Amino acid sequence: MGFLSRFFYTLWYFHHPPWDSGIVPPEVVEFIHENPPGRALELGCGTGTSTLALAAAGWRVTGVDFVPGAIALAKRKARNKSLAVDFRIGNVTRLHNTLVSTPYDLILDIGCFHGLSPSDKRIYLDQLPDLLVTGGTWLMYGFINEAKIPGSGSPHRYRINKILFSPGKASGWSG
Repeated sequence: MGFLSRFFYTLWYFHHPPWDSGIVPPEVVEFIHENPPGRALELGCGTGTSTLALAAAGWRVTGVDFVPGAIALAKRKARNKSLAVDFRIGNVTRLHNTLVSTPYDLILDIGCFHGLSPSDKRIYLDQLPDLLVTGGTWLMYGFINEAKIPGSGSPHRYRINKILFSPGKASGWSG
């Protein structure tokens, strides 16, 4: 992500960013209720709303975001709730520089992937098999712009058919 993008997101956290609703998505709540606690990683965690919900349910959680102000707010929220969460400033396309240990039972992404460039999306996806335990879950929420769907004529189109994990390999990406 370039300097201007980082600058834009950093500025938003001086106010209230529109994407920071403070609401845990119902699918995440359902996942928490249906699965035993384990290790979780939230990519693009922002101020930690879902990360903290996982921690409150007994998960050992790491949250990563590239905006220092968002991570500072997330750490403050965790302290106020007396929750132990490992929040880290980092780039989701260079997680080997950010994370101490892996793998995770759950990788959660709420609105991070769709903001990446096409080349960064590929790097992000290539990391997933090394980060996720066999049989683990990747929950990804993002926006798909109809104009970017293949066949629309847009130069920035992409589609994920499915992602199949095997040791060291993710497949199913088409750009």
